[in-house]
Amino acid sequence: LALMARHDVSIMQATPSSWRMLGNCGWPVRRLKALCGGEALPFDLAEQMLAHCAQVWNMYGPTETTIWSSVQRLHAGGSGAPSIGRPIANTQMIVLDSALRPAPAGVPGELHIGGAGLARGYLNRSDLTATQFIASPFGADGACLYKTGDLARRAADGSFDYLGRIDHQVKIRGFRIELGEIEAALTAQIGVAQALVLAREDAPGDKRLVAYLVAHGEAELDTPALRASLQQRLPDYMVPAHYVVLARLPLTHNGKIDRKALPAPEFSRAEVQFVAPRTELEQQLATIWSDVLKLAQVGVHDDFFELGGHSLLATQVVSKVRSQVHATFSLRALFEQPTIANLAAQIDSVRASEALIKAEQRAVRAQEVMQSLDQMSPEQIAALLAEKRRLKAAKQLKAVEHE
Repeated sequence: LALMARHDVSIMQATPSSWRMLGNCGWPVRRLKALCGGEALPFDLAEQMLAHCAQVWNMYGPTETTIWSSVQRLHAGGSGAPSIGRPIANTQMIVLDSALRPAPAGVPGELHIGGAGLARGYLNRSDLTATQFIASPFGADGACLYKTGDLARRAADGSFDYLGRIDHQVKIRGFRIELGEIEAALTAQIGVAQALVLAREDAPGDKRLVAYLVAHGEAELDTPALRASLQQRLPDYMVPAHYVVLARLPLTHNGKIDRKALPAPEFSRAEVQFVAPRTELEQQLATIWSDVLKLAQVGVHDDFFELGGHSLLATQVVSKVRSQVHATFSLRALFEQPTIANLAAQIDSVRASEALIKAEQRAVRAQEVMQSLDQMSPEQIAALLAEKRRLKAAKQLKAVEHE
């Protein structure tokens, strides 16, 4: 800060980690033109920079493309992670799928870069050059594209959104998941400044998605509301099982996020008071949930998914309820009403409706019998009753003979 003041610095380029340190020490008096790159720019830091700088530019580009490939000037009032902008002159940026086909706008894929800034390859690493610098299927003969390994998507206006790394792709319960897509969906939520998602396997054979969140300013994050919002935007297998709110994400000595230092999630009922099962049905459901989730105790207001449930475990619950409780409800019902209290109320409601229908059917049948009897003579009624008694006696005799 002293050096910048002494030399009246008007423009500066630094990584987000450096800008955050500078901000923590006190912003320069002079309003700078600030250039930011080298790693993803968090939304909350972008807002701080916009408040203290004359201009803020987000810049993107790997070393293999001579550092910068795209730029975007930022403005106040945005939401979510800042865009990495449009390509600079003489630069081509394109999002391709695994078959090297262009991905439509809004669809994630691997970002490829070509143009005048592209390096010729890696020094003395012909093997790595061959895998990372590929022939362009869209340019002139001899044109190359660099496979960045970055997950991105092209917006309708031609700008690009950075979503994370391709090598952060994980596979859970048979589904391939790009963690960057989930992180982008989380940072688009109001109040979320930073989001990082990991696939953790704290219990052998039980891999689950965990979201680590940092709130924007003094905002309080409502994790059930976040979950509900993600369920509207993402497939159920991409919705994290646990949410951990941190004051800040842990960093390594060089300012990168230290994934190994992130804490394991712990379920807490601090915000949900434990309520034991109150009816026989609630007790039956609680026993099933405890068995499926491997928990010693489940309250009637605990959320199935906040307890660590996911789609495969949900299907087990539905199956066990059908076989053990002799009640039927859909998998969707568990996603929409993920507590024992709500499910029990729904099952009771269905049972009451079924009982009412059966009672109405019996009443209609009784009325039909009475109308039929009204049309019969006393002799016909007597003969009918005699036949009933005969059939009943024959049935009882058969039962005795069987014994």
